[in-house]
Amino acid sequence: MTHSNSVEIRPAKPSEDKAIRELIIGILEKEFAAEEKDFFGADVQNVSKTYAGDGDCFLVASSHGHIVGTAGIKREDDRNALLRRIFVRDDFRGRKIGSQLIQNAVSFCKKEGYGEIIFKTTSRMKDAIRLCEANGFVRRATIRLGGLDLFKFTLHLEEDASDHVLVSEKEKRRKS
Repeated sequence: MTHSNSVEIRPAKPSEDKAIRELIIGILEKEFAAEEKDFFGADVQNVSKTYAGDGDCFLVASSHGHIVGTAGIKREDDRNALLRRIFVRDDFRGRKIGSQLIQNAVSFCKKEGYGEIIFKTTSRMKDAIRLCEANGFVRRATIRLGGLDLFKFTLHLEEDASDHVLVSEKEKRRKS
């Protein structure tokens, strides 16, 4: 958990599902109205249940009791995690909150033993692209759909000797 400028990065609480949903939908409707229906997924209807699986996590940035940012980690498979729902309220942007959310998500993924984090977005989400690139993500694929490009970014998580111990312990727990 990270604190800065009276903003705390921490796992979301089930009681915050409504506030999380309102933040994400509000940003989508305001900034991406044309695509909002495409990006609005069932995952934000009930974040505490959607991101409650083994290897999943939903983080929030909270300021004075209000949710001002979000980032979700969803298990893709034993090796890969999906980074999803990176949003920061417009009046809180420019304070490195998005980077703090990503750094906390990366730490979570390392603890879970993931080897890579995948982030998918569109060419219209320029702030998210800049944020991910600034945090080490590399564009790996582009798919052209009409007037829109879909991008896949990845972040390879470095391994050291202690990571092998974490991975093997995680594998033992998953198999048992």
